[in-house]
Amino acid sequence: MTPTPPPDCYTHPRLEYEALTHTVGLIDLPMVGVLRLRGGDRVRFLNAMVTNDVSKLTSGTACEALLTTTKGRIVADVLVLARVDELLVLVMQGATARVFEAFDSHIIADDVQLTDMSAEMSVFSLEGPKSRETVWRIFPREPLPLENLKFTENEYQGLHAMVLRHSVSGEKGLHVITSRGQSERLRDFLVQAGVGMDMQLTGRVALNMRRIEAGLPRYGVDVSEDNFPKEARLDDHVSYDKGCYLGQETIARMHYRGHPNWLLVGLVGDAPTSAYPEHVERFAELKTMAQDAQAVSADVAALSLDQAAGVELFSPDADVQAIADEISEGGPVYESSTPRKAAGRITSGAMSPRLKRPLFLGYVRAAMANPGTKFGARIGGVDVTLSVVELPLPGVIKGEKHA
Repeated sequence: MTPTPPPDCYTHPRLEYEALTHTVGLIDLPMVGVLRLRGGDRVRFLNAMVTNDVSKLTSGTACEALLTTTKGRIVADVLVLARVDELLVLVMQGATARVFEAFDSHIIADDVQLTDMSAEMSVFSLEGPKSRETVWRIFPREPLPLENLKFTENEYQGLHAMVLRHSVSGEKGLHVITSRGQSERLRDFLVQAGVGMDMQLTGRVALNMRRIEAGLPRYGVDVSEDNFPKEARLDDHVSYDKGCYLGQETIARMHYRGHPNWLLVGLVGDAPTSAYPEHVERFAELKTMAQDAQAVSADVAALSLDQAAGVELFSPDADVQAIADEISEGGPVYESSTPRKAAGRITSGAMSPRLKRPLFLGYVRAAMANPGTKFGARIGGVDVTLSVVELPLPGVIKGEKHA
């Protein structure tokens, strides 16, 4: 059965965002797949499949990694967890079936037993300043991981869970990994523990706001099989010291000898928020009015600025208005004798509560990726000027690298 993704929001995007940034939000991660590798060759085998150095992991530690094609393009974003007698691969983004197929097709004479545990496991995350305190209420006698990408094995009233320090929002976070049969009961305990912490169940809109502020790309939105790790600024998922793996030659050559043609950047509107009336007015209304989840969900498209995805960016030297008119009328982009090439495109966007204006992720030509570089675009019928901004925004922790 195909997992059902979380709703756009449970109560109110602003309340859920405030929980992520000030208290704690509970994020269901039903789309995360879980693969298990056992056998004497499991470490050597997986090390030859993914981009990071699995051989350096000790029991209770994890690493971020990518599965790439033989040409170095991104297939999936994974977390590798080392236990005493097995490796668990959490497929955080990308198709679990595709990862399983890639692994299975390369097991030839290896002592590796590969099992898809996705139907038997559940993953959810507590994220925000009070996330650790909330989880500690359930496991008061158990140690909890203090360092990023460390995990512990925890018991509570006969329930077992792995608790991993990692984040999908850019806030301090703890992933809880447990069996499907125990997940509902454990999740109920955590919801009860979060009552005194002002916990909010967190939907996709609030998570999207926060992860864009943190500069965290989303597979299938900001990253696809068209992208290389360096383009998506995912160098922290890659080891340049280990031996061969799928796609290693291209990735290493780009790192040591060349450079990507495109880079993922943050883009913020220079104009006052009044330049985005249909988005900002709705955002302001949601900030001040309590509405039921169904009413809020109906306005998610405006809040998420989804219509910006795919919009082309042009350098300030281009006649932005003329080009935008041609695009909106469905005609050819270039009609002049001197064609102007797009300098990039937007991949996702959200109304940033921190900046109080729209914030986007997008790819621009590498030579134009410096903070402050300006681009023109038309979003939702409005001509705007966007500037490259460094992400994560000040005060936002990307993956707790500075925790």
